[in-house]
Amino acid sequence: MKETLKTQVCTKCGLEKPLSEYYFRKDRNIYRRYCKKCQNKYVSEYSKKNRAVLRERYRSKNTERKRKWREDPVNREKHNKASREWLKRNRQYSNAKGAKKRAAKLQATPAWADLKKIEEIYKNCPPGYHVDHYFPLKSPIMCGLHTELNLQYLPAKENIRKKNNVTLEQQLNG
Repeated sequence: MKETLKTQVCTKCGLEKPLSEYYFRKDRNIYRRYCKKCQNKYVSEYSKKNRAVLRERYRSKNTERKRKWREDPVNREKHNKASREWLKRNRQYSNAKGAKKRAAKLQATPAWADLKKIEEIYKNCPPGYHVDHYFPLKSPIMCGLHTELNLQYLPAKENIRKKNNVTLEQQLNG
């Protein structure tokens, strides 16, 4: 029986190395002739020498693709429809992103805020409820912070009715 070849000689550095040190070409079902180290060095040098050519090639491909996409109203409409449907199913992601952006604009997110917990609060918001800032981010009386401790779930109607007003109880406790 014939044993399978488990090593190969790199044609660039001339060293015999195991096949795990070579990239596999799926299109031709063979290992490359250069080892990974030599291949990476070659690609790096080539990229440095031909940076302008590669950048122009990338730009021309992308601008052509974007132009075709913009000119084809069917593709654009399909994309827009899919985006709207995804947004309807995943409203919490959009809400979390919007709240984060508003808080950043107001500089209301302290460095110690746990952003992952805040995101989880938005993701786990039950249907028919809104994520509300207990102390509003922007109010004539006081301003709250965008932290996990200042967030609560409120029924949608109650949250809309509340707006950004601060109750007397909140003033006394806060």
